[in-house]
Amino acid sequence: MSKSLSRIFSNPYLLMIITVIIKLPLFFTKHIQEDSFITWRVARNLLDYGVIGFNGGERISASTTHLYVFISAVFQLIFGDSFIGPILVFSSVLFAIGSWWLGKILFRKDILKRGFFVIFLNMTPPALAASCLGMEYGILFFLYNALIYFGIYKSKNWAYVVFPVLVLWTRIDAVIFLGVFFLADLIIRKKINYAFLLGGILGAVSVVLFNEFYFGELVNHTITAKKIAYKNLTQNNSIEFFLYQWAYYGGLIKKYSLFTFLVFIGFLIFLGFCIYEIFKDETRISSKTKTILLSVLAFALLKITVFAFFKAYFDWYYWLPRVFLFAGILYWLLNYIPLRKQLLIPAVFIVFSGMCVFQMLQSYAIGYMEETQRMQIAKDIGYGKTDLSKSILLEPAGKIPFYTGLYTYDEVGLVNKKITDEMLNDEKFWWMNSVKDYKPEYILTIIYQPGDRRSYYRMKPEDKAYFGSHYAFVKSYPIAEIHQNAPEILRRIYGIRPIGKDYYLYRKVK
Repeated sequence: MSKSLSRIFSNPYLLMIITVIIKLPLFFTKHIQEDSFITWRVARNLLDYGVIGFNGGERISASTTHLYVFISAVFQLIFGDSFIGPILVFSSVLFAIGSWWLGKILFRKDILKRGFFVIFLNMTPPALAASCLGMEYGILFFLYNALIYFGIYKSKNWAYVVFPVLVLWTRIDAVIFLGVFFLADLIIRKKINYAFLLGGILGAVSVVLFNEFYFGELVNHTITAKKIAYKNLTQNNSIEFFLYQWAYYGGLIKKYSLFTFLVFIGFLIFLGFCIYEIFKDETRISSKTKTILLSVLAFALLKITVFAFFKAYFDWYYWLPRVFLFAGILYWLLNYIPLRKQLLIPAVFIVFSGMCVFQMLQSYAIGYMEETQRMQIAKDIGYGKTDLSKSILLEPAGKIPFYTGLYTYDEVGLVNKKITDEMLNDEKFWWMNSVKDYKPEYILTIIYQPGDRRSYYRMKPEDKAYFGSHYAFVKSYPIAEIHQNAPEILRRIYGIRPIGKDYYLYRKVK
């Protein structure tokens, strides 16, 4: 059995196929991260109008990633409207290749353990999310590990120049990763690596200059828009809230609570024990590999801490840090547990299978909600190619604008600078001002209806009369109704963790 597995695991192509097969059920949950559709619409806009933007000829860096926009455009050019499946498989394969390179570093000679490492790592919830939910993180994980493997581990000078550029064109916040591994390289080589320094400078300067000359902004507009829109989102600045958020995003339990914090602290204590056991070992792991492993974990904890401190409220920022934390745990499990492989591998497989099922169920719950609510809203408005003669004001700016093709004003201002300007001009009544200034054909509100004092859909007395005469209520999409009509297993999940919010659709009176 071991010989047969070794033959399979020694073939990276077979190993990639196995990891993709494991992930296939996730594709059928219909769970795709909302922001993926922003990137995909920007890519479609590039093909249709020759402009990197969201609404025809308006240039705007609405997507957080330039490289993924170009890749998405290629996939849409080749596969047309059927591009989503192929691009998700592509992302999954790239993630698997990245984990293969990391496995080659950690398990240089043991092919069997390396194979299990790759398979188990790809079964973890953050790995499944990074691979299959449509965001750029499968590509980013591939590039991270390409730099670690070909640059830090194999000392290829070309890798130090090429991969930092590609990493920064994928996400500008990857500068944290480059900083950590520049220090790791300095520790290993004991001298400054000027090729690495050149790659980092070229990447940062090229992205900033591209943003400035093409969009007229030094950083992606998404960063500016979120800073303006979310500045008053959370009033709780206590150390307690920061620690709860740190644990919420660093771990897998999605609840702000003392329990979540204590579980995450317990996980980190266990991780610390694992690292201690690894680093006191002088026989099974080289000093270079120890430095790489420690740097991977340092990057993970640093990014989680920095982003939690700056109140980055998006779960996908933390997917890859969680993957790297799991990589450290998994390396210890496969290499340091004093059990025979016949017992160890099945035990680890059961644990990681449980986490895989956990993510599958969570994605099923989210995918069902999105399919029966947001996709239904898109159907009610009408599917179609981009029709910029009609417009919509809504939040979020993902699925519904992608499938309806309408000119879009989003409530955060991610895809339209006009909304950002409205927020700067009038922080309190920007929403109503936008309605009167731009007169969108459709308005979709979330949680509350316009005029509700609890919402930011604030109105002056005269605004209520204006809205009532210019817009007609079309339909409500109550989330409780979706939960009640869901399959039994989903009703139980929604009972533990309610997912989704109410929506209200309005249409301009002709």
